[in-house]
Amino acid sequence: MPRGRRRKPFKLKLKPTTLYTFSTVGLFILAGVIILSFSRQGPFLTKLYLILTHYFGWGVIFFPFLLMVAGLMLSRLRWRLAHPNVLVGGLLLLFSSIALSRSGLIGFEMWQNLAFLITSVGAFLFLLGFAFIGLVVFFNTSLEEMLLFLGKIFSLLRKATTRSQLNGKRLPFQIKEQRASERPALKIPTESGKPATVDLEGGKSPLKSLSAEGQVWEYPSLSLLADGLSGKADRGDIKGNAEKIEKTLESFGISARVSEVNLGPAVTQYALEIALGTKLSKVTALANDLALALAAPTGQIRIEAPIPGRSLVGVEVPNRSLEIVSLKRMLTSEQMKRNKSKLSVALGLNVSGEPIIADIGRMPHVLIAGATGSGKSVCIHSFITTFLFRASPAEVRLILIDPKRVELTQYNGIPHLLTPVIIEANKVLSALEWSIQTMDERYKKFAEVGVRNIEAYNELAGFTALPYIVIIIDELADIIMYAPAEVEDKICRIA
Repeated sequence: MPRGRRRKPFKLKLKPTTLYTFSTVGLFILAGVIILSFSRQGPFLTKLYLILTHYFGWGVIFFPFLLMVAGLMLSRLRWRLAHPNVLVGGLLLLFSSIALSRSGLIGFEMWQNLAFLITSVGAFLFLLGFAFIGLVVFFNTSLEEMLLFLGKIFSLLRKATTRSQLNGKRLPFQIKEQRASERPALKIPTESGKPATVDLEGGKSPLKSLSAEGQVWEYPSLSLLADGLSGKADRGDIKGNAEKIEKTLESFGISARVSEVNLGPAVTQYALEIALGTKLSKVTALANDLALALAAPTGQIRIEAPIPGRSLVGVEVPNRSLEIVSLKRMLTSEQMKRNKSKLSVALGLNVSGEPIIADIGRMPHVLIAGATGSGKSVCIHSFITTFLFRASPAEVRLILIDPKRVELTQYNGIPHLLTPVIIEANKVLSALEWSIQTMDERYKKFAEVGVRNIEAYNELAGFTALPYIVIIIDELADIIMYAPAEVEDKICRIA
């Protein structure tokens, strides 16, 4: 009889990603079971709870968190908590805490052995140091930052304790009440031009500190912005202009047809289909003739030959009156909603009426130039307002420089400022020098963790993410006149 083939044994080959997925799901299930065991309902959950508390004491409450962190680390999901430093720091905190409190069998044995080796005082200092190391590793921060953080916590606790002790007790001194006539008055200019006097109750300033450190930042509502003017641009007779363009080109021997019209806030673009074999140079040479035929308001038109990405020629005719584009319209546009960058700003509408969104994070520097009244200050204000509506102080910080003291000083007091608005030219160099030093320090941090930019660093940093720093200078020419070489060198160094 022919010898039969030997059957291969059954083998289950799984991809590494599949194994990671199984491990992640298993760790999450285990964390859920431990959480359910806290209720002590059912024999299995009760037995599990008693075993865990017997060995780890109250430290068992950290187990679900550590298991979920380990599960997230095995997945490809990018979470701020899913980093090795969180897991290692949590384990150090867990074991040092249960040892200090002698909670559970493991904690008691750790304390007994350490106390036997280095005395009780030495064991206490040793475990306290390990707990502090666990905090530093958990938050992935430096010793100085952790000491400052703990100092703030102790300061808040001391203030709260003092306030509770003084609550309901009579002070050993009297506070002199301030009469209404002695209270400071704040003068606010009204629309009529006359200052209106407002009394401040109790001499308190109406401005409150808006520092968002340690708090959940609440983004301003877009309802604060005006909806904009309802007036539309005066584009003239669109159909008549299209016929004039076709007839003017035909009179010069060029066969063309207006296929579509794009309505922009400043110009109206007529897209032309040119006959095959027509040189575009003939069309562009007729710009003045078309402006004459259309009676262009500015006496000039622009011919875009061809329109990028299309086999059409664009004739842009200035509108007789401009359309006002509101910032609220730009911030509520779909293009802005899809853009997740905190440095995205709105530039306006293109010739087709579509929003133009730019990311200044991809630009080394931006120079806004133009004649007086062309809208340079409006552009700067729209940039700053966009930052205030889309980013928290922990995400974007600002340095505003305004030597003329007329444009940016009104932003004093906003929490996004690193320093009050700089109005003296001699302080500008110090601000730029500080920016260069901060930039160098950040590059050193990037090199230590092996990343190239701040986005990649913040993904790894977790709770210690670095904010973007945006420097805005109004009237750069005045600053350059004060110290030409130094200012130019520092700007080039930053860029």
